[in-house]
Amino acid sequence: MIMCNNDEFIKLVTDYVLSVLDEKVTLVPLEKCISDTIPIAVTQSFNLYKVELLGHAVVFALTHDGNEISPAQLKRTFNLIEHKCECPVVLVTDNIASYNVGRLTSQRSNFIIPKKQMFIPSLLIDLKKAKATGIDIKETIPPMAQCLLLYNLEIKSIDRCETKDLMEIFQVSYATINRSLRWLSENGLVSLEGKKTKEVRLIYYGKELWEKAMPFLVSPVEKIAFSDFLPSGSLKCGINALSEYTLINEENSDMYAINRTDMHQSDIPINKEYGLFRIEIWKYDPKLLSHTGTVDKLSLYLSLKDNDDERVQIELDNLLNDIQW
Repeated sequence: MIMCNNDEFIKLVTDYVLSVLDEKVTLVPLEKCISDTIPIAVTQSFNLYKVELLGHAVVFALTHDGNEISPAQLKRTFNLIEHKCECPVVLVTDNIASYNVGRLTSQRSNFIIPKKQMFIPSLLIDLKKAKATGIDIKETIPPMAQCLLLYNLEIKSIDRCETKDLMEIFQVSYATINRSLRWLSENGLVSLEGKKTKEVRLIYYGKELWEKAMPFLVSPVEKIAFSDFLPSGSLKCGINALSEYTLINEENSDMYAINRTDMHQSDIPINKEYGLFRIEIWKYDPKLLSHTGTVDKLSLYLSLKDNDDERVQIELDNLLNDIQW
């Protein structure tokens, strides 16, 4: 790893820590006797420093490019460093994609993005730059709001759609659409025009919208059940769906997704642990985002993004890279 303007970056980091925690910290290079026990591939990828933070010893791992290593691989690397140093490790970077921020947060990995966000669950720290709207980023996105975003990205633009248009497309109530649009607007992902009749106006498009939304997006999976019967209207999901979009191999078990209403109407017997089919009950109807027998790519990504298998993480990255935004 080559950290450009390393002294300047260290000052940026220490100034940020001082501004948010009112604590002066000093970055001391890791002792040679410890760094020599860490694989050279790791020490070439990160500049490692011992730091005293809020009375706790931690290691800051500095890198200019936080996207170079996948969050799953980063977690394994940091587990190795923690084992050698016997203290928590914190990723410090000034360049990381927002979707990777979401993945790091969901897997509880420590990180600092100077002037933007500090997330160190090992020390119970979760601070981020205040948004102009004052809305907390941790507020859960309504399922229909997420569905609207993915529909816009994968099916058809919702720019200039009115509330009544979206009610007809998604076959839901005015209250559901209105609540979802207000949430998207309050969190800066769309704007709304008009007084009585609201019209959606997009602020971001394509990949930029995806990256802006990613910290808010969650897995569509609400519950997992098993059954010897396949519910009508369900779509292939999980690893087997990923195998249709990428080079990963299928698994032996059959996996299908369905929304709660259709699952209830299917009236099939289910079990918490056993059955021929693994059934994911989704928070929204997967058929709204796919016209094939397989769930859509972005919902699939969100359902698997916390999978610890490195092969899955590699193929998820390939899945996103192949999308024509």
